[in-house]
Amino acid sequence: MKILFGMGLVALAATGLAGCAAVSKEQCVAGDWSELGEAHASVGKAANYLDEVVKSCGKHGITPDTTAYRSGWHRGLQNYCTPLNGFTLGKQNKSKSPICPPQMAGGFNEGYRLGFTIWSARDRVERVESEIRSLESRSYDLSEELDELSCKDKKGKERKKCRRKRKRLHSDLHDAEADLSSARFDLERLRTEYDYTAARINAEASYLFSRR
Repeated sequence: MKILFGMGLVALAATGLAGCAAVSKEQCVAGDWSELGEAHASVGKAANYLDEVVKSCGKHGITPDTTAYRSGWHRGLQNYCTPLNGFTLGKQNKSKSPICPPQMAGGFNEGYRLGFTIWSARDRVERVESEIRSLESRSYDLSEELDELSCKDKKGKERKKCRRKRKRLHSDLHDAEADLSSARFDLERLRTEYDYTAARINAEASYLFSRR
């Protein structure tokens, strides 16, 4: 239930932050200041974000209950500054907020470091996968161009020019295929490294979560 509640707070904050205003008119009118403060802290908004809330609601003639907002914001730290949330943010390569107090920052930052380690390993795999797709496309295009290029009906300088082009295409295709072979080898190695890293880091993360 606590996890679902935290997800609800994140959704609430995301809705309120979708536009340019810190909060919507509907949120100002609703006046759920404590819940709003908790939602904002749950997504990493600093305490001084309250200034933006006051400004946004002031445009509608509404004055927020700053005491209730701050009380909720401090509760929201309990949702944001957890090792699990740090781990989740790190795995998604999302920026982390410096709002966590010293007594909570250690576990949060350690969770983030572990999550980011997994993201980095996966990113290396995806980069090579993207490189392979590009090389496969280039090899295909070069092969197609070679198949379509015939020098039989050409004469003189045009024939020599055509042959030079075919030679260049053969060389480019050979290089592309060599690069492709190397990239595929790298991909297998990186996938193995990723599997090992993910298993190791997930075990470390589980231990970290159990201690908090």
